[in-house]
Amino acid sequence: MTTNPVLTRQLPFTLPDFASATPADYRDAMDASMTAHLEGLARLRDDEAEPTVENVLGAWEDAEADLRRSLHAFFAVRASNTNDELDAIDEEFAPRFAAHNDAIYLDRGLYGRLRALEARIAAGEVEADEQDRYALDETLREFRRAGVELDDAQQDRLRELNRTLAELSSRFETLNRGARNAGGFEVSAEELAGLSDEEVQALRVGETYRIDLVNTTQQPLAAKLTDADVRARLLAASTGRALDGEFDTRDLVVATARARAERAALLGYPNHAALVAESGCAKTVDAILEMLVPLAQAGLAKAREEGAELAARYAELTPGAQFTAADWSYVEAILRRERYDFDEAELGEFLQVDTVLAAVYAAAEELYGLTFHPRADLVGHAPESQCFEVHDADGAVIGLFVMDFWARPTKNGGAWMSNLVDQSTRDATLPVVTNNCNYTRTTTAITWDGVITMFHEFGHALHGLLADSRYASRSGTNTPRDFVEFPSQVNEHWAWTPDRVLPAEWVARLEEASRFGQGYATAETEISSLLDLVWHTTALEDLPTAADEVEGFERAALERFGLVDPLVPPRYRSQYFAHIWGGGYAASYYGYAWAKVMDADAVGWFDDREGPVRESGDHFRRTLLAPGGSVDPMETYRRFRGRDPLLQPLLDRLGLSI
Repeated sequence: MTTNPVLTRQLPFTLPDFASATPADYRDAMDASMTAHLEGLARLRDDEAEPTVENVLGAWEDAEADLRRSLHAFFAVRASNTNDELDAIDEEFAPRFAAHNDAIYLDRGLYGRLRALEARIAAGEVEADEQDRYALDETLREFRRAGVELDDAQQDRLRELNRTLAELSSRFETLNRGARNAGGFEVSAEELAGLSDEEVQALRVGETYRIDLVNTTQQPLAAKLTDADVRARLLAASTGRALDGEFDTRDLVVATARARAERAALLGYPNHAALVAESGCAKTVDAILEMLVPLAQAGLAKAREEGAELAARYAELTPGAQFTAADWSYVEAILRRERYDFDEAELGEFLQVDTVLAAVYAAAEELYGLTFHPRADLVGHAPESQCFEVHDADGAVIGLFVMDFWARPTKNGGAWMSNLVDQSTRDATLPVVTNNCNYTRTTTAITWDGVITMFHEFGHALHGLLADSRYASRSGTNTPRDFVEFPSQVNEHWAWTPDRVLPAEWVARLEEASRFGQGYATAETEISSLLDLVWHTTALEDLPTAADEVEGFERAALERFGLVDPLVPPRYRSQYFAHIWGGGYAASYYGYAWAKVMDADAVGWFDDREGPVRESGDHFRRTLLAPGGSVDPMETYRRFRGRDPLLQPLLDRLGLSI
């Protein structure tokens, strides 16, 4: 019998055989494992033995193992190196996955088996520890949120909505990628004035030059381009993408928002955001808004002060020219250089890609005792990805790290971490995690923002690598959306350690300079967070019904909170807000801000600690990283910090007052 390469389990890492896997193998692996999953859960449901932790929770994990593995492999490959076959498989399977989940979470018999275990634990007939109880409680909540208690007719409608939403999400991701690629435009060498020779060459395509878009509204190159017309074209291309033509996403946005609103009402929730908040740390939409609205408004107030300074300086630089959003990052960079005697271009010798990556690894060794050892014999999920065996301080192998550095047209934009294999003490499975970047082949030095991104994504990787949970489905980064960004944001802190990446003198200057512009950075991000929430708190009857209503709805949503300013557009406009329409952050983009509150509070703890850094790192690892999502994440925070997080440290960091 031939083993599917996607499902191979070569010890100790159980890494899929990516070198041999074809699109057909991914399809077959998912198809077979979906069947095996349902069969395993049917055995669990129909088991006549008294329910125990092992024959319910253990059986639940065993049934899902192959499907979890095949999905991790498929989505990692599609995100990093897709093709028409993989895109077609995704579109085919999206509605199938929705139906598959419905077959599980709408199964009243399966729900009853879990409830029976809950009753036996409550009666003291079955022993269950904290991880067992949390896994059971969360699974039961997932059943209820999925609609298991609805009647047959309601469940039929729910299945239709879930299938539709899965199809819409897959289609949005494809169109959004196409819109981003199509939004790029050709320029002459003269129009690239302000860029270094290296940066110019990175944009060369044959005999001409091309600027491609990144995911966000503001484009990094605008901070250096001296040609105002090119900057204006670049912002217009960014904000205008996906608004017309073959890559117009607005119909998908409208259909998705409306389907989510209908589904929430069917499940008994006032809106989709309420459904999402209940499963996170925030618990309620009101709790989110109480944190987010003042933060966004304070950020915009500060940004307006910054904008007045920038406009005045721009008037001196280009008398008679109007200062616009397209000029913001350009003038901000000039003012930062002038005011703080700081020019990021001078950092090039310190920000070489290999040097920064070495600093990332060195911080992990200092904090946690980890070392990274190349495994050239292993093949990762993308072309030329590199595999590293991860050792603990005592030399024990704890996992595998896979780095995919390079940009390619077949790759999603930005940077991200993903799991290939989830850690599990029950299965004695070591974690295999990835970091994925988008550096061009000619890149040698990166920006300071790029450094922070590298440390951030590696923080996610550490969360996965240092997992120590019984159940694979709950380990590492398998946490609520409003918690998962917190550990990775803490890891950014170590980029600022003097002599880690930069000499102490430069760190001090950069810290001072980085405080400039925090109003804008906060405002653009939290405006997007509120835009997400308005889309997902608006009643079905008040949502747009056609594509041409999307932009008006967006403006009205932001006007409600006094957050419309032509100089400070949202970090993501509705039509290319991939996090909420194609990703998993619908009604939870606020999670980045929620996590920042915990991050600033946690970093304050590190800064106040005396004694070896390793001692502090081990405490953070043991109390917060290792449990992952196997226990209540807010409880893990309390065990780490001794109390709930406070908002004030974040306000102090940002220089904001509320």
